[in-house]
Amino acid sequence: MPKSALLWYNKLFSLLTKLGLKPVLDTNCLFSNDKLIIFFYVDDIVILYHPSNISAYHEFREKLLDAYKMREMRELK
Repeated sequence: MPKSALLWYNKLFSLLTKLGLKPVLDTNCLFSNDKLIIFFYVDDIVILYHPSNISAYHEFREKLLDAYKMREMRELK
């Protein structure tokens, strides 16, 4: 893995774990907790949640946007 990709991964890993997510074993870019599933590839981040957990999604989203300047693409198609 190139050095810059490893630095990005380590920063994102640190933030996601700080926000209460745990890495899924044997899968480098997949994190979850009891309400959210997050996966990422290069510079795309996808957040999955059940509609009953929408408040957890909004709280996580706000914290992620506070940490990084991002452009939202809305629903995944």
